[in-house]
Amino acid sequence: MDSTLQEILGGSIGFSQGIVGGNRMKTAEYKLQVSKFIKAKREKVFEAWIQPEIMKKWGCPKELKIGEIQMDFRVGGKFRTSMLGNEDVYIATGIYQEIILNEKLVFTHGWEGPQREETLVTVIFEDKNGGTEIILTHEKLSSESSMEGHKEGWISTLENLELQFT
Repeated sequence: MDSTLQEILGGSIGFSQGIVGGNRMKTAEYKLQVSKFIKAKREKVFEAWIQPEIMKKWGCPKELKIGEIQMDFRVGGKFRTSMLGNEDVYIATGIYQEIILNEKLVFTHGWEGPQREETLVTVIFEDKNGGTEIILTHEKLSSESSMEGHKEGWISTLENLELQFT
């Protein structure tokens, strides 16, 4: 092999381990955090996240509506939510990873389809000024555009939740 090229590359010429080994090379992960104050008791706000009949009223961005919600609310349980747009259907699925009643939810999140991106959502519920502060962290997003799109979606969704208590 050409030794000059080896010196420039800092090693032997060949394929990266990701291709030869069959493993995908790790890409950057993106994370977002949004918060929302809701003027309602923490127990009521938490209940809105775990009761399908309540979540159906608020659980998606404003430009969409909930079609169907399935929840097996327990650690290891799955959820599936269909969101309906003008001509599109978006289906979010995930698995509950951690549940601390009235305090914390952690679940995986992904959109059904051939290029599913598995992400992680953590929702913290804190007492604040006679109401509830929700702190939502969504991580393991694969791109800046995915992060920005999810951020817009979560902000709109949390605004819908706030309307349930006004």
